[in-house]
Amino acid sequence: MKLTTRLSAFFLASLAIVLVGFSVALFVSARIYLHRQVDDRLASALAVLSAAAEVHPDGVEWEASERELTLGQTHGPDRLRWIVFDGDGQVVDRSPNLDDPGFSPEWTPQLGSTKPPERLRDRRGSAWKMALRRLGPVDRAGDAPYPRELILTVAAPLAPVELTLGTLSLFLVGVSLAVWSVAAILGRWMVRRALAPLTQLVRSAQELDATDPGWSLPTTATGDELDDLGRAFNDLLARLRVAFERQRRFSSDASHQLRTPLTALVGQIEVALRRDREPEEYRRVMGLLRGQARGLAQIVEALLFLGRADSEAGLPEATPLDLAAWIAGHLGGHPLAGTIAVEANGPVWVRAHAPLLAQLVDNLLDNAAKYGHPGETIVVRVDDEAGSARLVVEDHGPGIEPVDLPRVFEPFFRSIHARRRGRQGVGLGLAVVQRIATAFGGTIAVESVAGQGCRFVLKLPRIDPPDAELRVGQVVLAGLLP
Repeated sequence: MKLTTRLSAFFLASLAIVLVGFSVALFVSARIYLHRQVDDRLASALAVLSAAAEVHPDGVEWEASERELTLGQTHGPDRLRWIVFDGDGQVVDRSPNLDDPGFSPEWTPQLGSTKPPERLRDRRGSAWKMALRRLGPVDRAGDAPYPRELILTVAAPLAPVELTLGTLSLFLVGVSLAVWSVAAILGRWMVRRALAPLTQLVRSAQELDATDPGWSLPTTATGDELDDLGRAFNDLLARLRVAFERQRRFSSDASHQLRTPLTALVGQIEVALRRDREPEEYRRVMGLLRGQARGLAQIVEALLFLGRADSEAGLPEATPLDLAAWIAGHLGGHPLAGTIAVEANGPVWVRAHAPLLAQLVDNLLDNAAKYGHPGETIVVRVDDEAGSARLVVEDHGPGIEPVDLPRVFEPFFRSIHARRRGRQGVGLGLAVVQRIATAFGGTIAVESVAGQGCRFVLKLPRIDPPDAELRVGQVVLAGLLP
């Protein structure tokens, strides 16, 4: 079921409940009010009839002949009827309009009863409501000229009440249906209009093509939640487009970097197999093939490392190590040890994975040696800055152009100046450095000054020395023991 239908159904169901509740409440209130008016009319009639009777010690005298009663003088289905009975059930007096041929209900009250029947119907089937009042009984001795008691009965027609309630019910049903129908039409239109931007977003999303450089959805300047949804979705598409373009460029560069050494490798093998050669020539060719195979293996390893998800790039085997002592030991036997100057300011403890940290440092040193001036000293500095351990690698080469700085950590990126100078490489070393730094929970940044070289700064979270942690634990334990 579509959202438009669900919202419309919920709105119309709520409106139907409200209309039904209002109509029922109004109908019940009107019914109570109209029946109360009938009861008041009967009570007034009984009061008028009671005024025409006089209670004596010898009985109850009916004085209707002495007092003019206008009650029940006119005929009609909406007029009152009344009868006066004595204690024996004999009719003492009655209203003139009781002779209406259409009105002849059996309404003689039961002797000794103080409550008449609630409803009675005449020959026409019209409903009437009765009320009864007893005057007396009077205790009397012997014969007396007056009845011992009088029973006053009055009947009021309910036809006007039923007609009014019937008309009201038809009116309420008609108005409720009309209101509900108009609300259904207008509500459906309003829901569709309110959800039109969402429908447009869905259609535009269905028409999106990965080859389309636009990759965005139209937004409406309505300032509501749908507008926020459109902007958020466009932001997501922008990030996906960047990732898609990066992945596509990565795949293209990777295929190129793999194809080149493989082509050279196959070509050298084919050349070597064209004719028989001396053993020394085969050894020379095999040496070249080994070098190219090693380079190809490094490219594959770097691609596999960069291709892993971030969750897989975590370091469950990371251990605490003194960065200053570790860097001094690692660079002691490094091939570039003669051109490296190490500056370490005291022990700086971090949590890292030693083999990956070695690869990170080697990549930075290889980059500094490759793009720096030959024979220039490479400075490696370890210090502490604002609670973070810093590893700085500086060279004194020509530096990196400002326009190339934001892209130096992208896979396969190589600046035009590096290509022109004929520097060997595939552009994966610094990308691996950034991935390792991220896996350690640190950051890597580059600073460059034209003509003065560049500096790579690795920041890692600093930790307390393991022996200090042990001493703190011993002190706490000693404080807990007696």
